[in-house]
Amino acid sequence: MAVISSASLLSIASLFRPIRKYPTLPDLVITATSICCLSSLSQPMDDRQQPESKKRVVVCGGGIIGVCTAYFLAKKGAAVTLIEKSSVACAASGKAGGFLALDWCDGGPVESLARASFNLHRSLSEELNGPDLYGYRPLTSLSITVTESGPSSPSGSKSSGDSTIPSWVDGPTRGPRTIGTTQTTAQVHPQLFTRTLLNTAVKKYGVEVVIGKLEQLHVEEWRVGSVVLEEGRVIESDSVVLSLGPWTGKFEMLASMFGVSGLKAHSIVLEPKDPGAITPMPSFLAFIRRAAKPWTPKFTLVQMRKRCQMIQSK
Repeated sequence: MAVISSASLLSIASLFRPIRKYPTLPDLVITATSICCLSSLSQPMDDRQQPESKKRVVVCGGGIIGVCTAYFLAKKGAAVTLIEKSSVACAASGKAGGFLALDWCDGGPVESLARASFNLHRSLSEELNGPDLYGYRPLTSLSITVTESGPSSPSGSKSSGDSTIPSWVDGPTRGPRTIGTTQTTAQVHPQLFTRTLLNTAVKKYGVEVVIGKLEQLHVEEWRVGSVVLEEGRVIESDSVVLSLGPWTGKFEMLASMFGVSGLKAHSIVLEPKDPGAITPMPSFLAFIRRAAKPWTPKFTLVQMRKRCQMIQSK
């Protein structure tokens, strides 16, 4: 049985030397933000043998990676328990821009993964009624440079004759170009998407959700047998998936093997008085100030279910 997550699986044995305190498991594999202990799932099974019961999988982390992993494993027939410390999609998985692109990773190592992810989102939208439940929608995306208005510049002035610039972009602009069409870019409300997927997994495929803090893993004879929560509860398992995101480094077993840290970004959420005032058109903006040292932050403005979110990246 294979576990599929949102990143290519790499053998950890080729990346890290064995550690005396926590020996490298033969079937421990790593993704961008999740660790999968597949010791029992990967054992060969004789064609004549029939599994007596469902494989018990514990997924730790209620962000998008953990929820998607739980959803697809349960859909394939595993008995899945999802453990989340706080609430589902309470961090980056619920506050990101939810932007999807088909070909923006072309030519790189994750090209095939990005394309598969984009197409999977499209099929999930059809399966789960994405447009109504979590705001899935194909979009045309723009790249625009906005310059600071001078004292004599009238407010709201923009390059004349260019109908591609959204009406809500005021001030002088230059160089607008289309960087994505409805066939290559789309958007979801990330928190609603994550929670819709989990609700479906619970109701349709029997996923159990447990609110609690992961304390430790019980590893015996190179196999994960159970997880222990902070209050002492023990959950038996055949396999464990750790999708802890930037909190990975706080888990001692993993912190001793490699480092994972978070990347901070600013997110400003605005709700316009008129919901129709902002068109559903993601615009990647560069803002140039008339200062001695130009200030050129990059902004992504997107509308999400009557909200406008502005994300500043360095």
